[in-house]
Amino acid sequence: MDVNVTTPFKYPHKYNNSGSVIGEFQYYNIASNYNAWCDYKVINTSSEKADENSHYNTTNDNSSTNSSTNTGQSTAKVIDHVYFGNISVDIFSDALGFLLIFIACLNLAKVNNRFKYGSVTTLFALILHIVILALPFFLNGIVLCNTALVLGLAYLGSNIITTFMFSSGLLKMCTDICCRDERKWCKMTWYVTFVLQILVTFVFWIGSDFNMLLAVGRFFEGVLVFMVIVFWIILKRTYYYLERTWLNYEKQN
Repeated sequence: MDVNVTTPFKYPHKYNNSGSVIGEFQYYNIASNYNAWCDYKVINTSSEKADENSHYNTTNDNSSTNSSTNTGQSTAKVIDHVYFGNISVDIFSDALGFLLIFIACLNLAKVNNRFKYGSVTTLFALILHIVILALPFFLNGIVLCNTALVLGLAYLGSNIITTFMFSSGLLKMCTDICCRDERKWCKMTWYVTFVLQILVTFVFWIGSDFNMLLAVGRFFEGVLVFMVIVFWIILKRTYYYLERTWLNYEKQN
């Protein structure tokens, strides 16, 4: 969950608007990561050559992206220009969360292999996060959009794998029969958060120009946060067994 604070600092250059049409997926990436915004234009998508008068800018139109004119020509609303805002900082930065998980995985690596693998995926996710934030200082235009999209998908995957490794590693530390219900409910809540994380990401991507979809995305984001809290409340009930497993490994080593 991002809570961004806008700083007075700007990126070293303006966004390089070219003739290439930027897609909604690429735009959401740079909008969410780099505090960017855009305006739109309507283009003629019929087989006939577009009339220059049929191209115009619109900044606040949330209507359908495809329509037909009175002359029978089909049109589509596409992103025209993109603008960088001031650099924003997320006060609940993913980097801090990954750093804490990485430290925990290193300390728990001797307990089971899930934490060893988790430390690798966490480090990969942390590096990806830093690289994505630094991209506007080195890339621009459509190259920035496409690179941020590819790295964003890789970041989403590494985030999911990291949470799986860390969560399953903790559940493997409480294998007692008396923790059976807690393990079951923790697994169920993790799978729900896994689905919600992917759903929220793509809803925000697709809905970058549709306020209704954005509202749906924020609702599911709230459900996602709630399920994460439920997961840790349930896991807290196994604290005694987690501590006992850790102390046993400490004695053995």
